[in-house]
Amino acid sequence: MFIDSMKKFDLVTKLLLLSILVLILLFGYLVKTSNSIEEYDEYHNSLQEIELLDKVFDNFLLQKATFINYDYINQDTTNFDKNIAFLDSEVSRNKFAKEYTTILLKIKVQYKKKLEDIETFKSNNASLINSSHYLFELNKIIQNDFSLGINIASASNQTLLLLMKYNLNNYIDNKELNNNLNSLNRFLKESQHIEVDLFTTHVSKNIGRITKLMNIEKSLNKLHLMKQINELHNFLDIAYKHNLLIEKTITVIFFVVALIILFVLLMMYQRSLKIKDELFGFKSAIENSDNSIVITDINKNITYVNDLFERETGYKRKDIIGHNPRILKSGQMPQKHYDELNKKLDRGEKWEGEFVNIRKNKSIYYEKASIIPIFSNDKLVSYLAIKLNITEYIEKKREVEFLVYNDALTSLPNRSSIEEHIKRQIKVAKRNNTKMAVLFLDLDRFKIINDTLGHDVGDEILIESAKLMKQSLRDSDLLSRVGGDEFIIMLDTIDDEYSAAQVSRKILALFSEPIQTKQHSLRITLSIGISIFPEDGNDYKTICKHADIAMYKAKESGKNTFRYYKKELSTHVENRLNMEQSLIAALKKNEIYLVYQPQYNLKTKDVVGLEALVRWESDTLGNVPPDKFIPIAEETGLIVELGLYIFKQACNDFLIYKQVSKTLKTISINISAIQFQEKTIVDNLLEITQEVGIETKSIMLEITETHIMRNIAQSMSILKELKESGFAISIDDFGTGHSSLSYLKKFPIDELKIDKSFIDDIIDEKSDVDITNAIIALSNSLHYVNVAEGIETLVQEEFLLKANCLIGQGYYFSKPKKKEDLIQFLNHINTQS
Repeated sequence: MFIDSMKKFDLVTKLLLLSILVLILLFGYLVKTSNSIEEYDEYHNSLQEIELLDKVFDNFLLQKATFINYDYINQDTTNFDKNIAFLDSEVSRNKFAKEYTTILLKIKVQYKKKLEDIETFKSNNASLINSSHYLFELNKIIQNDFSLGINIASASNQTLLLLMKYNLNNYIDNKELNNNLNSLNRFLKESQHIEVDLFTTHVSKNIGRITKLMNIEKSLNKLHLMKQINELHNFLDIAYKHNLLIEKTITVIFFVVALIILFVLLMMYQRSLKIKDELFGFKSAIENSDNSIVITDINKNITYVNDLFERETGYKRKDIIGHNPRILKSGQMPQKHYDELNKKLDRGEKWEGEFVNIRKNKSIYYEKASIIPIFSNDKLVSYLAIKLNITEYIEKKREVEFLVYNDALTSLPNRSSIEEHIKRQIKVAKRNNTKMAVLFLDLDRFKIINDTLGHDVGDEILIESAKLMKQSLRDSDLLSRVGGDEFIIMLDTIDDEYSAAQVSRKILALFSEPIQTKQHSLRITLSIGISIFPEDGNDYKTICKHADIAMYKAKESGKNTFRYYKKELSTHVENRLNMEQSLIAALKKNEIYLVYQPQYNLKTKDVVGLEALVRWESDTLGNVPPDKFIPIAEETGLIVELGLYIFKQACNDFLIYKQVSKTLKTISINISAIQFQEKTIVDNLLEITQEVGIETKSIMLEITETHIMRNIAQSMSILKELKESGFAISIDDFGTGHSSLSYLKKFPIDELKIDKSFIDDIIDEKSDVDITNAIIALSNSLHYVNVAEGIETLVQEEFLLKANCLIGQGYYFSKPKKKEDLIQFLNHINTQS
């Protein structure tokens, strides 16, 4: 753990920690040395004390028949024992070698012998003193007893003097003393005398005591206690000096190590000062760099940014520190770009690349960056990012690239761009078997305007013209300026040839108003040539050449118009456009009218309903069939207005017909797909019924099966709302679409109309018979009313009646009739019934 922790520190920190450790060890060792000196002093003092005590013991043992206070000697022996116990402690034995214990053991043995001598001395010396006092008393008695004679008194006195000489010079004359004792003993044999007897007895004992004391004195010379003490003292001195030398050596080593570390730190400090100067220069270079500098920690959190970074990004240093650089991420680069960056950095490798970043004010800028992992002692410590703002370069590059494929004036794709696009879309059209159109547009009289009013005005005209043209195009279409006043439009995936005419007409309409320039209001017209892929060409050059040719045909036709490359197609489209213009005016001119085809009960032949059918009698085009003008109305959006007109007129007429026919129950009105998709269809129909005053239950809204199945969810919602409003719902042309029975059950339907195509061949085609029978059976099982369209013969009517079909309509019973004719027909039916 400690080693792992140390790995986290740099070299200077490690050296500082090491120097602190050395100083702590040095201090500890000095303390230990001081303690060793103190311990040695204790041992030294203890040995000195026992040396003094040994001398005290010797002096004690050399005293002669004197009175001695034995408390002192007892205290000295106690002190000696304490010192021996200290020297013989377990700590002391463990501290020194075995030799120490051996010497100490010898001291203890010698001390034990000396202690025995002291006890013997104490006992004999005390007895000798006491006995000496008693002898003095006995001698005094003997001297005063004149009956004993002068010889006994002299012998007693001489004996006592000889004993006193021992105390003075440590010598006793045993021969003379024995002669005196013999004289006294002979006296006692001849006569009995108590004092003399006691005197001789005590003298004999004292002689024995003196002998013992003299032996103790002699034994002192044989004891080697002081020698052993000195030996131990010498041993301790040697051991102390040796240990002191070791401790001094270790202390010097610690001191030298500390000096070395200090020297190294000083060297590193000098180096750090140099590095500091270099870093200061480096910092100045970074701060004043033309590059944005970012430094992050190993977790990629920002730890430093320079001043240029602040100016480039709008973030202040204090706001950005601690954040991840992803705060600059614009989201315009794929995540793969950042994943590759991180993988390379994780491998410890340098990464170079570009960023699309976002400033604090949300503006986008571009940077070229180098990100370098920074290692110290083979350990990752940070990341350094050096970034150069290349926004201006990128924009210039894009501008150059843009001008390669785009027109500098209008910013539209140029000739090269439209060529590539058309070639690409031709391949797609071939693969998908679809049509596309190329429109070649040229501004009429542009050269006159340009030469007369100047190129600045001409440029304004071109720019505004391009804007107008784009308004009429889909996102998938492409407008380009191919030179001067010429433009090409590519219409991608058109439904039919007429789609190109519609776009051309819209463009011409947009140019019907004058174009405003800074100083002029100018009316600009266009000539448009149209070529269709694949009819007019199978490649780019051919189809564009034919569009150009068609454009000149438009100019030859009086300008401000369009022409197809194929003349017959231009004629056809022109006729269609004329029809469209006439249809717009038809409602205002009351050219649109309704006819009604009766729906009758196949059994009773009663008229139970009417289907309103629209007709157009044009003052210029004549009688126009519905299958001609209804598609145009749907394409132009006129169908909504036309449908509401038909609905209102049919409702008004139905109220009149109801007064004529008592059996008449419903009026069937067709609703187109465009009407059905209108969000306001229900509100619009209800508003008319309220205005006319007709009950909604009398109105059968006919909707084709195909239209309902285009958007089932939307159809379900609208049908439900219509049903809730009281309208009856009929599915027209049933069997021709692709409806699902599961959905059919969910739709709020009242009636199914069998398409005329099944009725036409009902006699000859078994499949039509089976389909018709199935539709009728399905309708009856779901409790729907079934209506057969297009009954033209009695055989068809009889078949349907036999198949349990309830209602029919067709030419066999009645053709569609105008209002006056229908009233006569209804009256005629009433008279028959």
